[in-house]
Amino acid sequence: MTDERRKVVIFSGTTEGRNLSEQLNRRGIPHSVFVATEYGQMMQPKGENILVEEGRKDAAEIREAIKDASVVADATHPYAELVTDNIREAAQELGVRLLRVVRDADDGSLDLSGVTFFDSASECAAALSGIKGNILLTTGSKELKELCAGIEDKDRLYVRVLPSLESIRLCEDAGIRNDRIIALQGPFSRELNAALLRQYHIDVLVTKDSGKAGGFNEKILSCADEKVKVFCIKRPMESGGVSTAYALDEILKITGKELYQKSLTLNIIGNGMGDRRCLTLEAAQALEESDVVFGAERLLEGIRDKDTYPCYLSEDIAKELDKILADRNELKAAVLFSGDIGFFSGAEKFEKGIKEWALANKALVKIKIQRFPGISSVAFLAARLSKSYSDADIISLHGKNSDRDIRLASKRISESAGAFVLLSSGGDVSRLRRALSEIKVEAVVTVASNLSYENETIVTLLPEDETPEFSKGLYVLYISNPSPKKRSLFPTIDDEEFIRNKTPMTKALIRHECVRLLGLKEGDVLYDVGSGTGSVAIEAAGLSDSLKVFSFEKKTEALEVQRENLEKFSCGNIALIEGEAPDTFKEAGEAPDAVFIGGSTGRLGDILKAVKTCGKNVRVVITAITMETMNEILRLKEDPDIRELDIQQITGSRAEKAGNYNLMKTDNSVMVAAFWIEAKNGNNTEE
Repeated sequence: MTDERRKVVIFSGTTEGRNLSEQLNRRGIPHSVFVATEYGQMMQPKGENILVEEGRKDAAEIREAIKDASVVADATHPYAELVTDNIREAAQELGVRLLRVVRDADDGSLDLSGVTFFDSASECAAALSGIKGNILLTTGSKELKELCAGIEDKDRLYVRVLPSLESIRLCEDAGIRNDRIIALQGPFSRELNAALLRQYHIDVLVTKDSGKAGGFNEKILSCADEKVKVFCIKRPMESGGVSTAYALDEILKITGKELYQKSLTLNIIGNGMGDRRCLTLEAAQALEESDVVFGAERLLEGIRDKDTYPCYLSEDIAKELDKILADRNELKAAVLFSGDIGFFSGAEKFEKGIKEWALANKALVKIKIQRFPGISSVAFLAARLSKSYSDADIISLHGKNSDRDIRLASKRISESAGAFVLLSSGGDVSRLRRALSEIKVEAVVTVASNLSYENETIVTLLPEDETPEFSKGLYVLYISNPSPKKRSLFPTIDDEEFIRNKTPMTKALIRHECVRLLGLKEGDVLYDVGSGTGSVAIEAAGLSDSLKVFSFEKKTEALEVQRENLEKFSCGNIALIEGEAPDTFKEAGEAPDAVFIGGSTGRLGDILKAVKTCGKNVRVVITAITMETMNEILRLKEDPDIRELDIQQITGSRAEKAGNYNLMKTDNSVMVAAFWIEAKNGNNTEE
């Protein structure tokens, strides 16, 4: 009698094959897995539904292995072309359904401008024979002999292979010294790759286009960080390949199994203030139909006829769902959040986390998520006070109540006739009132807590009143400001407002023009290079909290002054990075959308080169007062990667009293260049 595990066959040894096998095992589908090496067998998941066999197979052995199969999944390595050909021919001869599981391709966002591509290992080997410096081979052990053949000085060769006896033996056969063998199991992070490149002073890294699953992205990014060349052997062209998810779906259909084994309906409910009377009729019905209920303890009070769980974070609820779904195939669960789930709520973060949990469950659970809005505390308090919130400012300090947050909130309140503020602690009432007092805002503050409950309290504090001590819990304020300050329609900062000492600073006339030329948009990332006092970074950051600004400065005195300015102007969206650009660019962790260069200390060429390889089209603005930098700017016209170059000379004069006369005192003339740098992409080769 044929072993049921022979009817579904996977040729594996890859991440894709292991994932497919693991998912089939969890669904109780018997199958066989063939791997070529002992290491592949060690990495293969184990289970009662899995039969694993190790050893390389020729064409005849492959036919024998699949003769009783109804479906075969070829999840071998993209470069194992001979094995793939043999599996395809055997499946065609026997009339067995074949699924070629291919590795996900790169998503197109990776910058490959520093990569030289080769069609074969032999072509790459020929190129390596003319390379000077240390070489790191990360292609695996099979092609080592071919890649190393043309390199006489093998002391320059380092190889990273799997920690198996076979891999070590193949390294030795290729003439690799033992102290040049790095035997490690991936995955390898960008940081670890970079550390190895530095440790062994690597000049060229050799890899295969192994896709995300094979760590290709991390290799390319680390080489860009360390300015290491990349030689890449192209992936063989394949047609008719399918994803792991598609292969799983097809095998489930062939074996008559369901894709999803369990059903989960999640009702995310805005519970209003907490009193059940604040639920909408639709939300009340969804709660009634739910089998179990999750939420903060105060929201679960009064629920008697259902299983309740006092938790509201996705990771905690996921643990409970794992336990509950182990004993049942269908579940309706309610998750309660206070107020309105679409209004400063934890519901969005919860939903994101629970979807990640579902993904980690390998699609075993089919999830339906339904949202039911509630009444926000702002709407509730506005009704209690007979106020309209259509023109009011609405501010949330719930869970984000640093001193900077309090200061920024008080500034917004100073410019609003009326504002609703959400707090997570009674102690923040006095902090906010103190901040308002410091900026001379004479506000009437109404403090509300426990809205909709029997112990609901609403207290109004006049400017001269002392702040009473409020207990823990959620609070909502309505702040009436009889004399709101007018918001500036063109927000700028005067030179006199900056702390400067002797640190050079981009003056207001130039600074405001440069910020305009940067063309910043919501959510942009700005680099300020040679930032000095931080005046440009601060001026730009003040336009929107959505901006992320990285300020690069290496001089100690300037760093001290800039830290004082960042504190003075409450710049929470500026990160100050100490050191010389562009060497410190990698510390930002994000590529820029715009770059301002106010000081380059003779490294303008290096800075622009680094910007070109960031993978984006970048807007650049440069200022220059020295003839040397001006000459460098004029040479930008010859750069093919630069477009829409605009150069202007700006000179400002200011009247100063001299006895009975006023004389125009002229500041230094400043050259300003603004342009776009085109992102390098595609399969460009090294020059």
